[in-house]
Amino acid sequence: MIIRLATIKDKEYILKLFDEFSVLLGAEDVPSEVGGEILDEVLSRKDTMIFVAEEGDKLIGLISFYVLPNIRHGRKRGHIEDTFVTSNARGKGVGGALFSAVKDYCIKNNIKVIKLASGSELTGAHKFYEENGGKTTERFFRFDI
Repeated sequence: MIIRLATIKDKEYILKLFDEFSVLLGAEDVPSEVGGEILDEVLSRKDTMIFVAEEGDKLIGLISFYVLPNIRHGRKRGHIEDTFVTSNARGKGVGGALFSAVKDYCIKNNIKVIKLASGSELTGAHKFYEENGGKTTERFFRFDI
């Protein structure tokens, strides 16, 4: 397994992973139908990145990572938006390897804090984050506009 930053060449495979993730979550939107332009933007920016896990010629997982300025603390912090491992690769260390790659990036770039939000029903994800050093520190709120 190789962990690397995604490129535009990965677009079709990334969208397929997001489609699988959306089905798992019961989401209404189909990323391969609505997410192409946003993915192009993410892949072109320096403050957003997608780390992918590749095995053979297939992408088996991803983690979306955003670098955000934090004026109050005078430094940048990280934000993880999506972490997903395809069903046949779960339990094989893929998520841990992706998370380690993000932490390594943060160490190299003097990012001291990573935050993320996780759906209340995703108890398996919560366990994974706790096993990787995460702790519940605040409440998040969503506003649908």
